Amino acid sequence: MSDVVIKAENLSKVYKLYDDHMDRLKESLHPLRKKYHKDFYALKDVDLEIKKGETVGIIGKNGAGKSTLLKILTGVLTPSEGTYDVKGKVSSLLELGVGFNPELSGMENIYFYGTVFGYSKVEIESKLKDIIDFADIGEFIHQPVKTYSSGMVVRLAFSVAISVSPEILIVDEALSVGDMFFQAKCMTRIKEMIEDENITLIFVSHDIGAVKSVCEKTILMDEGGIVEFGESSDVVEKYFSMRIRSSQEVLGGNDLGRIEHKSIVGDGEFQKRAAFQRVQNGKARFLNVQLLNEKGEEVQSVEYGEIVTLRMFVEAMEDIGVLTYGYHVRDKNGADIVYSDSVIEKCSLENVKCGDRFVLDWKFKAAFSHGGYNVACVLSIPIDLEISKVDFCDFIPIATVFAVEKREGGYLYGSVHVDNIVDVVKL
Repeated sequence: MSDVVIKAENLSKVYKLYDDHMDRLKESLHPLRKKYHKDFYALKDVDLEIKKGETVGIIGKNGAGKSTLLKILTGVLTPSEGTYDVKGKVSSLLELGVGFNPELSGMENIYFYGTVFGYSKVEIESKLKDIIDFADIGEFIHQPVKTYSSGMVVRLAFSVAISVSPEILIVDEALSVGDMFFQAKCMTRIKEMIEDENITLIFVSHDIGAVKSVCEKTILMDEGGIVEFGESSDVVEKYFSMRIRSSQEVLGGNDLGRIEHKSIVGDGEFQKRAAFQRVQNGKARFLNVQLLNEKGEEVQSVEYGEIVTLRMFVEAMEDIGVLTYGYHVRDKNGADIVYSDSVIEKCSLENVKCGDRFVLDWKFKAAFSHGGYNVACVLSIPIDLEISKVDFCDFIPIATVFAVEKREGGYLYGSVHVDNIVDVVKL
């Protein structure tokens, strides 16, 4: 028996776009059925299989087709072409307030939602306290939903969605509306459902960290199609590379293929790592990246709490007014654990000339939990830092890798330890 719970074949959704509102009438009345519209594919030829218990994220820029796909899978939209099959009880949190009657109170909507899923009044009442407690909207539970703030709507919507014991939970961007505390509470509950109830999760978010944290696999969508479907860490790097390449095209960057690997100072291992999803524009580049211990030796394993140096060898390939640089330390799931850059540290390179070379050393304490890590490195030219607009010169998702040994004296309950100043006063 197949364990595939969601399957789509050649799934497409096409909309007719008219330049003028009269064109629709002309088309309907034309004796030869002349076409006055343009076809716009919000979704095109999507093939997809998701198995029971899988946690799948969906990422992509706005307009990539993410929400359209979810609306079809949940029955909100009808596909123009193709077929799909969903097996199991589905609960979804899509657009804000979808499924609620705004004229009814929150309490009445809870009963209505439960009835749709086939629950009796007694069964709904058995879940009522948990729903109300999780939503935590106070006396507003007795007021019409139309009087709710967007944050209150999403609180109630999520609480109701998880109360029906779904086999498949589909969550779109709606959670981004809630406050940070409620978002954290929702993510914790989702993880509990994955571990304890073996639900299948489809999770759409622009919060890449949340996707990597929750989802084992990720789908990257662009222009209505699936670009890649695989391990979350790999797909996310592909997404970042696509975004950087897109920004280079907008900025009119140089040919990305102009830099030759044979000119890189680093050894073969560095070249191999650097080649993975690397994006360059030919203006500046990393020649090598190393992790050094306190003796200045290149290492791939360090003791917990050891002071290490991340050394970057950088070369400018044209004159640059300001060149910024930075790094990410990422865990085995691709989640960012530590980040810093020269803007934060106030040490960007200025008045850089073509041919200039620099050795850039970052010293930090490797106070990370036991396990493997990789370091991503970036060079960029700032354009408008207020909106994070930069010209990416070189981005290496895996510049170097290292492991941190177990901490002596006990487990580190967290990903990273920060130094604290502790004051103790006896009363």
